[in-house]
Amino acid sequence: MAKSGANPEAMDKMIQTLTKFIEVQNSVVETLNSNYQEVGDEWDDKKYEELGEVINQASAAIKGSYATLSTSITKIQLLKSIMEDYLSQHMS
Repeated sequence: MAKSGANPEAMDKMIQTLTKFIEVQNSVVETLNSNYQEVGDEWDDKKYEELGEVINQASAAIKGSYATLSTSITKIQLLKSIMEDYLSQHMS
């Protein structure tokens, strides 16, 4: 039997939260790259290149969760649809 508190809107909030997190991650990567370019306007030697490697590693780590998060969003959307179908059949 369905719990009376079953709430598809809560699943929408999950999707929105994950989507917002992905957007924040992308913004952070863009900002890091922009800041790195700004540093390069005044400083361009081996150590600047070393800083670029650090920024690239940080960006890769940030972007590393994108596939998992996107898959999670898709799965939540699917499960939300299944829950809505279930609720429409059992709560009517």
